[in-house]
Amino acid sequence: MQRTLSEKIFVMNYIPWRLTKSWKCLACGNCCKRYAVKLTWKEHRKIAKFWPDKVRIKNKKPYLGRRIDGRCEFLSGNLCHLQMLNMKPFACKIWPFRVLLKPDKMDKNFDGLYQTNNKEYFVYLNPKCIGINKGNPIDFKETIEEIINLWNGLKKEQYYSTNRVCLSQLFSTQKQGEKICLKC
Repeated sequence: MQRTLSEKIFVMNYIPWRLTKSWKCLACGNCCKRYAVKLTWKEHRKIAKFWPDKVRIKNKKPYLGRRIDGRCEFLSGNLCHLQMLNMKPFACKIWPFRVLLKPDKMDKNFDGLYQTNNKEYFVYLNPKCIGINKGNPIDFKETIEEIINLWNGLKKEQYYSTNRVCLSQLFSTQKQGEKICLKC
């Protein structure tokens, strides 16, 4: 029996990349408002060096702090101050994507399979992201390549996997010589 896309989403919780047309960060800020961001210990130390009151340790795991309303401590409007300072955590960089070396147990058709550089990856998207199917389909494979390179630690900068309006604001601010606000 062939399942519909909505049935697959319900069962899997993640959408295989081949079942979507595109993706684009809309800078809606929803991911920063809904999810606790798990940090690596290296990210925790780097951020805590400047903002010790904005990182947390819960169950012996480091996280970005959250405000009373649940939003990330570093969210200002819908923009991330950490991205502007080149300190954006790995978990934030790859969201809403999920990269695996084996298929999700519900991905019977291998719809998440993505092959690059003679390697196989399984790439999925969180269905709660409103940017799914909102981007340019031509950029989608570039986005997936960038996510895989970020996941493998081969790349740190983002272009396709972040909102380009935010990037252009960052670069125009830096070109004008203005200081970026460090208080959030």
